Amino acid sequence: MRIKRRALKLTLVTALIAVAAIGILSNKRSAHAAAAASYRVSAGAVTENGTYFLGFAPQTIKVHRGDTVTWQFSPIHTVRFDVKPADLVVVSDIDGKQTPEINPAVGFPTGKSGDPFVQGVGSGILPAGPGADTFSVVMDVEPGSYNYLCDIHPGMVGTVIVVDDSVEIPSPTDVEKQGKTELDASIAAVQPQYSILAEKALTQQISPLTDDTLQVSDGASEGNSIIARFFPAEGVIKAGQSVTFTVPLGLDLHTVNFPLPKDNVLPDVSVLVDGQGKPHLTLPDTYVANVKSGDEVLPDKAAASGFILPGQSITLKFPKAGVYNFFCAVHPGQVGTIVVIDK
Repeated sequence: MRIKRRALKLTLVTALIAVAAIGILSNKRSAHAAAAASYRVSAGAVTENGTYFLGFAPQTIKVHRGDTVTWQFSPIHTVRFDVKPADLVVVSDIDGKQTPEINPAVGFPTGKSGDPFVQGVGSGILPAGPGADTFSVVMDVEPGSYNYLCDIHPGMVGTVIVVDDSVEIPSPTDVEKQGKTELDASIAAVQPQYSILAEKALTQQISPLTDDTLQVSDGASEGNSIIARFFPAEGVIKAGQSVTFTVPLGLDLHTVNFPLPKDNVLPDVSVLVDGQGKPHLTLPDTYVANVKSGDEVLPDKAAASGFILPGQSITLKFPKAGVYNFFCAVHPGQVGTIVVIDK
């Protein structure tokens, strides 16, 4: 069963920068090129089997002053020139009600796509889909190293190095090739983890529990890539036993939610304009925790873990027999089932 996500109905950034077609006669761009160049960087990637690349590719690029860097987002990431990520979720007073929302410093742009670089400039969360998922910055700045990050995935970082015009640097074409090489290598590196966890999950499914808790890995992770699957995706326990969901160390967060959403459609972040005319990216209930570790999951009540960060766990108890379908609200298609049988 696969969950489909509604497209983000945001109108935060619509301006796009067309990538200039620059003729390159060699593998190096001339230090005296007549026009500024435009470089493209991949900001994440996702494959059909649920493997996510959580990095910038290339992670580091060199440009000349006045060159443009364009980030291509897949699926949803941010770019912000800073050295420390901002909190992703904050609780704000919106018209007198305490409401969880995406941090405005993360959700909304702090500059217009195509503008010259200033420290702190950021894309915000861009709408998903072709034609609305790029953000550009003109690096009209003194030579030096300029670091940026994705606020959604702490540890997802990149660097733009501005060099003097006299320094030869790779062409935009070579940079794209380098980015693809880095991206493909990262995705390949996580595949052995899939095999290890899948084999362990199979062993769990055919062997009785040795204690009262079933261990479930909420995803697989290696380097800059993750696999959005539960391991095991199906488990059998007895009434009164528990399940511990653990997010592996890495760059991505997950959730655990019961039951599956109606029509298999995930509710999404929405734009709420307060009484002062200020927009907010408010979170649906699927992202807001209503259970904590040690709580019970019941057949007739929704349970949401909230965001589970890398290295964190939540343990939930199942006192009643039944079939419990669950999902991750962050990754469409990441679903699982716990079958609880009578003692």
